[in-house]
Amino acid sequence: SEAKMWKAIFPFLATLFVGFFCVPGGINKIEDAENDAMFQTALKFAVVQHNNGTNDTVLYQVVKVVSAEVQVVSGLKHIMTVILGRTNCEKEAPADNCGIHKEPGLARHHRCKFEVWSRPWLNDTQLITNECDSVERTTE
Repeated sequence: SEAKMWKAIFPFLATLFVGFFCVPGGINKIEDAENDAMFQTALKFAVVQHNNGTNDTVLYQVVKVVSAEVQVVSGLKHIMTVILGRTNCEKEAPADNCGIHKEPGLARHHRCKFEVWSRPWLNDTQLITNECDSVERTTE
């Protein structure tokens, strides 16, 4: 009967419905990170937080974006891998015309994975992953 059919189908539909709304969204690659305003905002936030957390006296800047992704999870989570380079700008000084050191020993490039979670309606942005390793050199 039709009632039996609905009793069999309903749990299946309910599982699909709940799964769709409870499972975090997939991770999507950002094809044009340089021109993606939300990604750039997240990247700048991550770099500022990273610089604030280092013991170095100078600022680090992005040399290269290796990968850029976004995931919808109660807001937006931007997942990025970047190469940071040590600049000649002191932390306390204005960050104008900062140059990345080219000389070996001073360059100190870092490969960093950042995850920035933002919930604009709460005016809340957090750096939830900040993992960096030293790299000898980069291909620019």
